[in-house]
Amino acid sequence: MSKLTTQLKQQLTNNPTRPIMQDAEKHWYNGSELNEERETWLQYFQNQGIGYNDVVLVALNNSVTYSLVVQTLWEIGAIVHPINPAVTDIQLNEFEEQYNYSAMILNSDIEEPDTLATTFEKRPKLTTLHEPEVELYIRRIHEAHVAKVPFDNQFAIIMHTSGTTGKPKRVGLTHEQLFANSNNIIESEDLTDFDRTMIVMPLFHVNAMVISNLATRLSDGQLIFRPKFSAHLFWKEVFDEQLTWVSLTPAIIEILLQRDEQPKSNKLRFLRTASAPLLPSTHEEFRYRFDIPLIESYGMTEAASQIAQNPLHAPKQNSVGIPFGTDVRILNNDLKELGPDQVGEIALKGPSVIDHYLDPQPETFSDGYLLTGDLGKIDDDGYLFIVGRRKEMIIRGGENVNPLAVEDCLKVLPFIKEIAVVGTSDKIYGEAVTAVIITNDDQTDHRYQLALLKNQANNQLMPAERPTEYIFGQSLPKNATGKVQRTLLAKEIEEKQYIKEA
Repeated sequence: MSKLTTQLKQQLTNNPTRPIMQDAEKHWYNGSELNEERETWLQYFQNQGIGYNDVVLVALNNSVTYSLVVQTLWEIGAIVHPINPAVTDIQLNEFEEQYNYSAMILNSDIEEPDTLATTFEKRPKLTTLHEPEVELYIRRIHEAHVAKVPFDNQFAIIMHTSGTTGKPKRVGLTHEQLFANSNNIIESEDLTDFDRTMIVMPLFHVNAMVISNLATRLSDGQLIFRPKFSAHLFWKEVFDEQLTWVSLTPAIIEILLQRDEQPKSNKLRFLRTASAPLLPSTHEEFRYRFDIPLIESYGMTEAASQIAQNPLHAPKQNSVGIPFGTDVRILNNDLKELGPDQVGEIALKGPSVIDHYLDPQPETFSDGYLLTGDLGKIDDDGYLFIVGRRKEMIIRGGENVNPLAVEDCLKVLPFIKEIAVVGTSDKIYGEAVTAVIITNDDQTDHRYQLALLKNQANNQLMPAERPTEYIFGQSLPKNATGKVQRTLLAKEIEEKQYIKEA
């Protein structure tokens, strides 16, 4: 077996009576119960002829079953393709044409997709543990593959990048890459068997799959599964379940700040945040309100999640921390390495970093390094700072404008619930700096708010940074982890789907 599957199995066999995973009904399962469940799935897949190199779609809500199904598929050499369980029939058909799945595992409450009727056969529901039932679809015409022990360098999972600046890319991650980054996370967070976390982000996202799920399991910690994040229950569950850490996103941090609840826990060591930039003003407000260590980190699907994280005992404000197990360089436009505190493109290489996409993208690699498209700098102490995205930088009249800096400046105004700044077309200056604001009130007359925005921009921002257009909207387009899809937002503005105030 691969090192990954070996240790996942050992976690269950070495803890026969210890509670390891808790389901949504707050029922704990010990290693013996989970191992029995694992054996059931293992036998089922082998009986269905699912085996080495078969690609299996998994579209489930977060659950104990999810973690065990993925582990079992890896043990027989299959490749997991986790996707959003809210997938549409059209999207499912597109995925099927691309991957030619051997099997699909879907939520039981999903309406049977029409596209599966002629290609797949629904099998009887396999109910185990106390978890909700799931639907199993097996390809009608399928060449049975024998289960084989997976190698470390075999693909374990296929994931899609978030696609905030373009079409999502397909990323194949090996057992070895998942194992390497899981151990980077364990080291950087000092995870032990005393730790307990709750998964609140979707498991089809690399953050939840690797940082919360795999790192906890490989460190013999305890896992609590919830179908999704609940703002009004979060602090209560942190206290009731005696959580020691939780991985969140900036979107969740913002939601927690909008509520009146205060945490009450003597077990919580830290919260960590990743998956999108955390505005400095948001971090400062969180630290002031809750007095809980909020550890910023940096990761991406192409690196099997974590790239850098702030040391727990020596974090730097506004930094995403120090690289763990990954060689990080800052390159200029000529792909030459820059020195400390110089801004350039972040490039990566290491045991957990891919060296190619499943869809060829040779321009994103140079001398063995992955060119991330992120802009950043490294200080003299080795801490990494994210400046923005190369494709998201706004060029107005030849000057570069960082949308994150503009957002952070304006967000201090109390009526702003959410804000996103993007570049839109301008015939004279090339791009306009456009700010889309979601307010926390129901006002329809925004003249006073608009005056406050302009005053703040004039006092705090350079002329090129000041928004030339303000839009008051109802919502921002986001992906499943709450990251604003800036390219889509700019497109919607260009298509006149938003009404400009100025």
